Amino acid sequence: MTLKQKQALLAYLGCYDGAIDGLWGEKSQRATIVFQRSYMAQEDVDGIFGAATEKRILEVIATGEKPAVAENATTAPGWWKDIRYFTRAEFRCPCGKCGGFPVEPEEKMVRTVDAIRAKLGKPIGIVDSGGSGVRCPEHNAKVGGVATSYHLKGMAADLHCATATPAEMKKAAEAVMGKTGGIGLYGWGIHVDVGKYSRWNG
Repeated sequence: MTLKQKQALLAYLGCYDGAIDGLWGEKSQRATIVFQRSYMAQEDVDGIFGAATEKRILEVIATGEKPAVAENATTAPGWWKDIRYFTRAEFRCPCGKCGGFPVEPEEKMVRTVDAIRAKLGKPIGIVDSGGSGVRCPEHNAKVGGVATSYHLKGMAADLHCATATPAEMKKAAEAVMGKTGGIGLYGWGIHVDVGKYSRWNG
């Protein structure tokens, strides 16, 4: 299977929204992780589109199994093609009940986290625990989010990096955001949002 074919299959299931160009970079790898998290065992989530992942994705498509990660992929705004490091699927609510996108991730927020990733120069992921991209009201309440959380509006994301400290991430975020939006520093990483100006330590 060629790299273009792999990208096309990931795109078909809504995991990948980049160019089908055969250039396997960070965005393709992250799309592979999105697929593996949705359709494979946790121990198989490694971001490598190897034989096991190839077998599983062909099974999913051949059996007509409903895509679990991006039911609304065909309605994704066109500006996603400009996002270099993240896929839309990474921001979905993980509750498994709301369809993943009760609201769309706001363009300004996505462009902000993409710019933070570029400034940091190291891979950044959306924090999995709690569902820290978009959240539906039910999931937000379940994870203890405040009723006015920007996650409910598609205006926030919680970020982590395996090769940079939260303090280094916050420095990159400050350089990108200046005196705008919110930045929270935590032991696991940082929260960023495009709401009112605010800075805090969790």
